[in-house]
Amino acid sequence: MSTYNIPQKALLFALLCISTSAFAGETTRYTGTVYASPVKHLMPLGNGDAVLVIELAGIVALSDNPPTLGTLVCTGMGLQKVDNTTSTDFYCNIKQNDTDSFDFKGSSAEADGKSKGSFKIVGGSGKWAGATGKGKFKRVAESDVGAKSVVEIEITAK
Repeated sequence: MSTYNIPQKALLFALLCISTSAFAGETTRYTGTVYASPVKHLMPLGNGDAVLVIELAGIVALSDNPPTLGTLVCTGMGLQKVDNTTSTDFYCNIKQNDTDSFDFKGSSAEADGKSKGSFKIVGGSGKWAGATGKGKFKRVAESDVGAKSVVEIEITAK
């Protein structure tokens, strides 16, 4: 008979999910899903284009055994053309827990309702301190409340 109650089991499961660690110098490849809600601000320009400032917050689930779960926060700035195509440069952070997170910078483009981009990992903290790597993403669904993107990441821990 188990001596753990349901909240303890849930906490134990959550700790197992976030306790996966990378070893120094090891390159890990993840695929995953991001669910995020954007907040966009536009500053109109005289030629009909607009400066775009975007903030994005959400959750990320990365392939691992068990899955790596985390929060995602991004800030970016770019240009939205009259035809609604956009190009944006951004910085993001994926936080796995209070100690382990990594940062990346990149660019994205959107045309005909499709968004995709690439990024470079520029460091992190905890197990990801000094991390390097790269990745790419593609938005696969969008609604009034947020977007779903598929992400591929290759990260090397120092």
